[in-house]
Amino acid sequence: MKIQKLCVIIGMALGLASCKNDNAVEDSSVMPAANIGVVVSSIDSNPFFQGMHKSFQAVSQENSQLKVQLEASKDDQNLQKTQIDSMLNNGAKALVVNLADASIGAQFASEMCTRNVPVVYINRSPGNAALQKCKTAFFVGSDDEQGGILQAQLVLENWRNHPEWDKNKDGKIQYAMLEGNYAIASAKLRANWASQSLKFYPQLGLGSENVEAIFSETAKYNGDIAKEVVSRWVATPEFEQVEVILAGNDNMALGAADVLESVGKKVPIFGIDAVPRALEAQQQGRIFATIANDYDTQSRIAVRMAANLANNRPVMQGLDAVDLDDNRNVRVRLKRVSNQ
Repeated sequence: MKIQKLCVIIGMALGLASCKNDNAVEDSSVMPAANIGVVVSSIDSNPFFQGMHKSFQAVSQENSQLKVQLEASKDDQNLQKTQIDSMLNNGAKALVVNLADASIGAQFASEMCTRNVPVVYINRSPGNAALQKCKTAFFVGSDDEQGGILQAQLVLENWRNHPEWDKNKDGKIQYAMLEGNYAIASAKLRANWASQSLKFYPQLGLGSENVEAIFSETAKYNGDIAKEVVSRWVATPEFEQVEVILAGNDNMALGAADVLESVGKKVPIFGIDAVPRALEAQQQGRIFATIANDYDTQSRIAVRMAANLANNRPVMQGLDAVDLDDNRNVRVRLKRVSNQ
């Protein structure tokens, strides 16, 4: 590996602004000076977005040459639009946007493109078609297909190690699934790949005949909605069949755990994101496992891309450790987190 590339990777991992070679005319690993706007959908209740917001604050503090106008939108798309207009009026040359309403993503992306505003979308994509239509629109997020696969893999491995989970001893997995917001592509990907992998994962998959969904319902990535949904589930006779709960994020997993504890029931719960509260709950045995979704790396990549765009530089300059795919996406891989 070349020294410069190694320097870039180490610098990203440690959050350093540079590891500059004094003999170089320009070090591409240095964050360029820029005025950028960054907006997060909400930090009121979602711990993943709370972590993302803190990461944006940190990268701003670490790079004095950056002016980062940072806001949160209270899940209000109209408020987000007002915040963005203010950022642009205050000199922002590029944006990092976590959409408040993913359902209007394509419309929003078209508007920003018409206004010649470079945008790096994070976590919530306007869709590949919208990205392809604008040369200054990009997306940074997790590999959600992989997230669903890893979640199912953890379930299958531990299903073999915990025969007591099979309540009726029929050799089948009867599960309940809390899905995310249907307007967000990641929700469908996580849910579909998790359910299909339970059936068809190589060597571990149980086949279609041995996997049964007792419940499958959206809780919109919201912990309070998850509590309402699971409270309805546990009040039915069918819930006694449920042997595993899969949640599309930790917020919903934690909501499910609260309900089960309140009614004295024990079912292994699997989440996605590995936010601090979920890791604590895992150590306490309240949820069984989660998948690490690296919001810090995603946030830092998005800021660097926006700073490059603000300076009319190649969007991936200084980001040798990650790749941009043909649909203008940067996908950050997830990792398993389990007590077992």
